[in-house]
Amino acid sequence: MESRILIVGAGPVGQLAALLLARQGIASLLIDRREAAASAPKAHAVNPRTLEICDSVGVSAEALRAQGASANDAGFVRFVGTLSGPEFGVLPYERQDDEALAFTPFPLTNIPQPKFEAALSAAIAVEPLIEFRRGVNCVGVTHAPSHVIAELEHVASKEREHVTAAYVIAADGANSRLRQALGIAMDGPEGLQHNVMIHFEADLSALTDHQPGVLYFLFEPTTKGVLIAYDRAKTWVLMHPFDPALEDAASFDEPRCRQLITDALGVAVPDLNVRNIGPWVMSAQVAQTYRGGRVFLAGDAAHRFPPTGGLGLNTGVVDAQNLCWKLAAVLKGEAGEALLETYETERRPVALVNTEQSLANASKLFDLFATLYGPDPLKTDEHYAAIAANPKADAALALSVEMQRPHFDSFNLQLGYRYCSDAIDSAPALLKASDVDISRYEPGFEPGAHLPHRWVTKDGRRTSLLSLIPVDRYALITGPQGEAWVKAAQSLKLAGLRFNADFQDQSTTWEALTGLTGTGALLLRPDGHIAARLDTVGGDPLAHLRELMARLNALQTVEA
Repeated sequence: MESRILIVGAGPVGQLAALLLARQGIASLLIDRREAAASAPKAHAVNPRTLEICDSVGVSAEALRAQGASANDAGFVRFVGTLSGPEFGVLPYERQDDEALAFTPFPLTNIPQPKFEAALSAAIAVEPLIEFRRGVNCVGVTHAPSHVIAELEHVASKEREHVTAAYVIAADGANSRLRQALGIAMDGPEGLQHNVMIHFEADLSALTDHQPGVLYFLFEPTTKGVLIAYDRAKTWVLMHPFDPALEDAASFDEPRCRQLITDALGVAVPDLNVRNIGPWVMSAQVAQTYRGGRVFLAGDAAHRFPPTGGLGLNTGVVDAQNLCWKLAAVLKGEAGEALLETYETERRPVALVNTEQSLANASKLFDLFATLYGPDPLKTDEHYAAIAANPKADAALALSVEMQRPHFDSFNLQLGYRYCSDAIDSAPALLKASDVDISRYEPGFEPGAHLPHRWVTKDGRRTSLLSLIPVDRYALITGPQGEAWVKAAQSLKLAGLRFNADFQDQSTTWEALTGLTGTGALLLRPDGHIAARLDTVGGDPLAHLRELMARLNALQTVEA
């Protein structure tokens, strides 16, 4: 029991953490204080990297995409007065078309979080290494030299029990009780904006067939907010901002919310069903540290982003991927404890960049308000009405809409993040957030980068190169003359793949693709990131690889 891991929180991050550990042969106890999964749609954008991770653990990315909204329905962001008009501009929503297939096997999809979680839960239900309990809370953790003792409380009965675990993953959300119990502070603004989430069901196809989209930003002066279309024929959410100094969140009862929905739509609609109402606070914060002893923060427990950009859930999923293979390596004796320090070193800078970008996205929306409302607050209605009468004639409006484009094209943030830590050999220095082009993704084969997707042929079948990389061990991809590296990898129980021998990529050469010689190689970690570039075989490849693995995994030696 001391070798299993306790995961607190069964949202997408917690569930994927359990599946990632299981693929490494590590048992886990997954708990969630909720008796049942939440029905509110919550997050909707599941980006390419998250889909790739799901597919790697046996949760079909294609099946997830089939459950998501079509690229036509969810492929646009619209800036409107109300849903029934006028329209001030439209932009593409992320890269969901076939052009993205050059960079990922699975373009972004829009799927309500409950559907996403249900697919993960189905995989967990048939995994013997995962014990999943609902209606259970973690109320305390006591550290021992080699494990932790967690006190669990059953929500319904209030009965308590103690369980032993090697480590704890705190994936218990933005208001993480475990983070607070550890005394870990957050950096960044806590209360940027107060909102009420109104989840409702209505068939709004007639209002939107001529203007399909996933996000409708509302600018009518008496309305404001954003409509999210999870399914235009059924499932919607209205995010409505409010000032807690002027009104109580409790005042948003069902009659009031129905009126807010009608105002946002601009017309009354039949069969409107309000499903969920909940206040929430927009923040832009990152935990000062991701670890307290044997407890590690992941997902919203470690970082809280504005929803602009859809980065929260997806950043959390990659947290889980980064952390879980390292925990497994330590538990299996393949790495030293110091490897766990690289979790924060690698993931916190990514969260800082994503936080800054999410905050910038939210701030840029105010430029549109300024354009539509004008400089004189006493003439807001007059200024807005003049633009609304003929939006296409206003050049300043067109420019303000265009300035929002990076907000909805974060392809490089999704795929291009790099790591720099002791677990990477000769990684380049990290870029500052201000130096990161969030949209332009350029695949690279340098240390710290994720192995780029390539369409290759394996046993006569076209597949992504990423699908050939195991998630439970290191792998070595070599040039056509890299037989010595492959033999060394196999001696260390690593996967070994030789370019145009074990798979074929006829569209380029190894040298042109990677910049390495035909005898060179790429050492890949279980999370797909490039740990090292090996230029030539030279000397004793087995001894060299053994020494390199020992250093990267914080070990003195690596057994043959």
